[in-house]
Amino acid sequence: MAVRTRIDSISRDIDLVVNEMLSPAAQSRAVAAYARAAIAEADETNRRILGRLPPKVISVDGRRGAQLEQVKPSGGVIVAEWELFGEVLAWIGQTLRDRSPRVSGAYRDAHTLFADGVETEIDVEVPQADVYTFINLTPYARKLEVGKTESGRDFLVLVPNRIYERTYRDAKARFGNTAKITFGYETQTGAYRLKFNQVSRSWDRAQGRWRISKRQRADRVAGSAVSVPAIKVSFRGQ
Repeated sequence: MAVRTRIDSISRDIDLVVNEMLSPAAQSRAVAAYARAAIAEADETNRRILGRLPPKVISVDGRRGAQLEQVKPSGGVIVAEWELFGEVLAWIGQTLRDRSPRVSGAYRDAHTLFADGVETEIDVEVPQADVYTFINLTPYARKLEVGKTESGRDFLVLVPNRIYERTYRDAKARFGNTAKITFGYETQTGAYRLKFNQVSRSWDRAQGRWRISKRQRADRVAGSAVSVPAIKVSFRGQ
């Protein structure tokens, strides 16, 4: 599946208007030269961001594989499409693993990709879907993301917390021109459920203590499914 965006994006469309004073052949050569340079620049950008060069398909006036110089001198269009679909998902999946604590490896190995709600492997050919969702299926995924100890420090100490939120921000910075990437919390089928009612609390940095709310939140009563951090990805131009 190819992803296309404007010429200043990691994937590019090449659509150039040239000087009509040139001969038809010269116009075609001018468009071809511009497209070739822009494609080479995009290749280098992709290589720098992804660490490798993703496959691409070039179409000249709708003909795949045609020579760039065969573009029509008037109204011709050269389109370069990079296959970034799998690259984006693979980068997110690997980054989540790299940022995970490695004490037992259980959390690191529980990052899961869903394609329109259906679990799928990250390191194989991913099926086409409208929305891809990364979540971690361990019952303590939320605690590792934002949890704190009784003393108020982050629950995680071996690696920085907010693993999903940080990965979302970095992925959006890298691929935001190609994919719509969002972060939030959600529940999945089979999610861990609370065994007891839980109070709502927040850490007061100024006073160095927990502030306890008297209000019982509906999502903190016994039997409630625990929501976990999630990264959602959808691709523009699908």
